[in-house]
Amino acid sequence: MKAARTIWLFVTTLVLCGCVQMEWRGGMIPHVGLKNAKPAPQQINLSHSKKWRTGDLNWPQFRGPKRDGHSPDQGTIIHWENTPTLVWEDTCGAGHSSIITSTSLIYTLEQIGDEETLTARFCESGKLAWQYKEKTKWDDMMSGPGPRSTPTLHKNQLIALFSNGTLVNLDPQTGEKHWGTSTLPEDHHFPEWGISCSPLIWKNKIILSLGGEAGAAQAYDLKSGRSIWRGESSERGTYLSPTILNLLDEDHLIVAVEGSILGLDPETGIKKWEQPWKIFLNNAQIAQPLLIAEDTFLISAGYGKGAECLQIRKDGNGYNFSTIWKSKDLKTKFSNSILHDGSIYGFSENLLVCVDAKTGDLNWRGKKYGYGRILLASGKLVLLGNTGELTVVNATPDSFQEIYSGQLLGNARCWNGPALVNGYLFARNGEQIACFDWAN
Repeated sequence: MKAARTIWLFVTTLVLCGCVQMEWRGGMIPHVGLKNAKPAPQQINLSHSKKWRTGDLNWPQFRGPKRDGHSPDQGTIIHWENTPTLVWEDTCGAGHSSIITSTSLIYTLEQIGDEETLTARFCESGKLAWQYKEKTKWDDMMSGPGPRSTPTLHKNQLIALFSNGTLVNLDPQTGEKHWGTSTLPEDHHFPEWGISCSPLIWKNKIILSLGGEAGAAQAYDLKSGRSIWRGESSERGTYLSPTILNLLDEDHLIVAVEGSILGLDPETGIKKWEQPWKIFLNNAQIAQPLLIAEDTFLISAGYGKGAECLQIRKDGNGYNFSTIWKSKDLKTKFSNSILHDGSIYGFSENLLVCVDAKTGDLNWRGKKYGYGRILLASGKLVLLGNTGELTVVNATPDSFQEIYSGQLLGNARCWNGPALVNGYLFARNGEQIACFDWAN
């Protein structure tokens, strides 16, 4: 006990002296490492001689084309067992925003000095095309500085939400602002770790889930930025991004406030139902709900909570729920699960697991990969861990089968979702952004 106190005192002294840095990466024990100097800006490393492949580069929103972590058909053969080849890399600003792509550009939000910056880079070279800046900065002890939200691309309009609640619509090719609006009152009660929701585009509406006195969710006209509706209920917001699940052949807008999951009518914002969902320690819902069947969906959380599969029914009195199964084997803290061929793949805290979608029974436990991100592509799970390690696992319920693992990015904290399109993997952390060719 005395030795442990001595070590902790020594580490704390080094932190205070600026020799080392201490940060949280998802677990309750902080990561401690030597404090490195920030990389020099605009260090682009071109190391790829093959001609750039034309093809579909459509990754327009948080978690991909359908907002579910499923990567589209790659249109090329990927050698999953091989290390991806670096095409280019560059420095970037802090933050946890994910990457989205268009035909020729990639976009993400970064903290550059005192400004949150929406950057557009050319897919092929990584060179900067344009920047749009908002003078604001979020920073907290647990999750650090920088924006958390991911932009959304819809045809010729690029939508971004900044950490102060400013919502903008930009031209995706030039960065020219079509319109901007403030979505929050001055006395808004921000979640402890900042605004993390990524805008959802639905039938020419921009839907946000910010919580607070403005309501659990709100909708704006895509073309003009005009407020359309503000939905129930008025509680402190969480970190869930709005999503639409088709349940009972109806569209349900799923959002969360502290202590509850809600289903709203996306057309009007009127509450259809509210289901209590209390999470130990902070009531902060982070992981996205997962559609299992036409009347069934999954909600899950870390902090010892676990997963619950809910079945929804409709009668003369409205909607009611029954629990199909509960499981402590799937505790998704802030990584989102994937449904594939009747199985759910996800991180239980930092451990990769597979559970049966119908019963909740555990199929297998894999390895610990940190609090990372998961994509599904061609029957493979692509994992990007919180230390920048890339791993590929077969998406099969029979057994855990890892087929590749290697360091992709530097060791900076990585909570950013990658994009996988046309055999190219775009990835970033809080210091570095890069493109890799996996069809080399």
